[in-house]
Amino acid sequence: MPSLPRPITTGLAASLLACGLAVIPSAVQAQERVEGAIQKHGFFQQKIAPEEITVEHGSEFKGAHKVAISVFNVAFPSEFHYEAVSKGHSFLGDRATSAKAYMDTSMTGIDHATQQRITDQAYALLVEQLQGAGYEVVDAAGLTQLAPEFGKWDSLPNFSQGRYGTYVAPTGRSLRFLQGDTAKRFTGGFFGEQPAFRMLDRPQPFTRSPYLAHDGKIGIIAVTLVVDYGVYSSSGRSNKVGKGASVGFKEGVAMAAGSFVDSGTMLEYWGPSSGGFPAGAYLQQPIRSDKPFGNVQRLAQPEGKQVGIGVQEISIAADPAKFEAVANEVIGIAIPKLVSVMAAAR
Repeated sequence: MPSLPRPITTGLAASLLACGLAVIPSAVQAQERVEGAIQKHGFFQQKIAPEEITVEHGSEFKGAHKVAISVFNVAFPSEFHYEAVSKGHSFLGDRATSAKAYMDTSMTGIDHATQQRITDQAYALLVEQLQGAGYEVVDAAGLTQLAPEFGKWDSLPNFSQGRYGTYVAPTGRSLRFLQGDTAKRFTGGFFGEQPAFRMLDRPQPFTRSPYLAHDGKIGIIAVTLVVDYGVYSSSGRSNKVGKGASVGFKEGVAMAAGSFVDSGTMLEYWGPSSGGFPAGAYLQQPIRSDKPFGNVQRLAQPEGKQVGIGVQEISIAADPAKFEAVANEVIGIAIPKLVSVMAAAR
């Protein structure tokens, strides 16, 4: 096994890994979202609007010219449970309040053939955008010639279920999960609810991509696109007395956003001398279209649910052709943004 040219000892990802399980307490916090964007808080708890795309280890993009795509996944959620909770206790213990709100959403009508066409077009667009930005893109067969190990990687059946629903690989390519894809999707509460933290997950494409890059003397790209059917808002979890709990939902085909810890749509890159950790571009503000793509049914406080808790149920019966058209539209916005971030740091 070849040794990597240099270890990474600085930067957020390296610090988290070095701390091991010590990262968990600091990651346990309320996930407040506003229209799909995780809210940040600075000193004195003032809100800080998240950037559209955040970049980690961006210096790794520098000098990238010849690249290959080791992983390309498009994920299609079809159901989700989302919630917010508030439980407050006064300092003297003489007052306590609690509130809870949650919603269940679902979408039907999108078959595998539609998902495959969306994925194939997205992959072709990524290659086109990379080439247009001046990158030489080596296909899967060429990558196997440069780094034979790639041809022996494990793979999953196409349309396997993961954190964001159904995962689809382009026609002729293998499906492989990235960090956190086997874990549960966050429901809007504490980060600690996820049994396996993305930052500590080490699937084969994460651990071995730097070796492919080193052996093949080539940059390795891994991409996940999450094509959701709406964006969620949540007050998260609160321990303040008298604070309520709320959740919200806007339907519309959307590239789901996240963060470095709770990633959604993202691009990762390992250079020939990466040392193990990738550069990453993570979408933090969702890209959403409000064009209609199906029939929406909303039920407030459905029969049989506990009285006193805010409840919503939302179901969408999608028109496959309309969904595909709008999905292609938002993907056509997201992919150029990811590539431009990568190219700008080159």
